[in-house]
Amino acid sequence: MKKVLLLMVLCVGLSRTVFAADKQIEEIYKNIVKSSKVQTPDSYTVKIENKSFEDALKELPKEILEGKGDPKVVVEFKKNEGVRIIIENIKEEYRSLFSMYEEYFKFSGISKVQNPVELREIIDSDKIRVYKSGSEVIVLQAWDPTQEAKDDNFAYFYLDKKRWVISEAVYYLDGNPYVKAQNSYKSFGKYYMPYEIVLTNMNDNTSDTFFFKDYRFNK
Repeated sequence: MKKVLLLMVLCVGLSRTVFAADKQIEEIYKNIVKSSKVQTPDSYTVKIENKSFEDALKELPKEILEGKGDPKVVVEFKKNEGVRIIIENIKEEYRSLFSMYEEYFKFSGISKVQNPVELREIIDSDKIRVYKSGSEVIVLQAWDPTQEAKDDNFAYFYLDKKRWVISEAVYYLDGNPYVKAQNSYKSFGKYYMPYEIVLTNMNDNTSDTFFFKDYRFNK
């Protein structure tokens, strides 16, 4: 009988812990959604400057160029859809040549708060928890929502509790850090938007920087 009572107490305690964690995550999500409505327009376009992009654009064959001005890499963002990276001023069939770099936005975590449905997918799959919380920053640990197990491949997202944006993300592979994204933001008119991402390879300490220039807000 004592063993049964002890088991019941443990189960109740565990259920309260899980409920508390779920409640905290839901509160964080509500704050992110609320902030996103104010800080991020429904859609925008912004130019991305990066040394690798600039070098690659110079190598584009002239026969695929069109439109006014030189080719440039831009991000197109829409809430509930996320981001696309395209090249402007070239023929339509070549505009998505740099689409593989859309993964960089997923690494940075920027789109997970600008487009909260991405974060909602992780929450609904039970692949996220509060790792630690301070007065100004809260750290979330998240796993790939498409995978069954919470294994040694995960990410830490550092959330600014004032603005509810992700200032830093660190990705782990087999329990070891391998990519870090540091995101900088500032106000553009009434919106609070990223202006720089620095991606660092933790293995060789090399980094790549992306600058956001000339926002066009479509709301």
